[in-house]
Amino acid sequence: MAIPSATTTAMMVLLLVVPAVFAADYPITWSQGTSYDDWGSDKTLVAGDTITFTYGPTHSVNVVDKDAYDNCGSDSKKSYNDGSSKVPLVAGTMYFICPQGNHCAGGMKLSVKVGAAGTPTTPATPATPTPGTPAAKPTAPSGTNAATSSCNMNFLVIGGSLLLAPLFAFLG
Repeated sequence: MAIPSATTTAMMVLLLVVPAVFAADYPITWSQGTSYDDWGSDKTLVAGDTITFTYGPTHSVNVVDKDAYDNCGSDSKKSYNDGSSKVPLVAGTMYFICPQGNHCAGGMKLSVKVGAAGTPTTPATPATPTPGTPAAKPTAPSGTNAATSSCNMNFLVIGGSLLLAPLFAFLG
């Protein structure tokens, strides 16, 4: 059996790495008066995906633990305040709040379940709304189809990689 050339080895590594660049991005408009309780209910988020929060100068995004989420606390793991923040997702449940004024208590908070990379999760169950908090029903965010199409692209790239790898090994 012949030892693969450096070019063949490089191509095989590239074919295995390329799917990682096709993570999905989920855009969300971060604003008061919007309920985020069921935002993730129709999405399958996995580690490596991102959520891009877009918001005005009176808002920010804090990544927090469950206690800070439940109590609208000020302890954050990471803070964003640039108006358009792309937050990478990690496996587990992630919690986001707007720490400005009473925004969190008014419903500006989001909880999402994130599966391990390559392991889809069941879409999140909507949280129970806080009694007495009026909130408008959110519209479907733009980019939802982009995430689905990105997932389909992963399958296409992985399938193509599996088909081309033996060819490169043979040519090497």
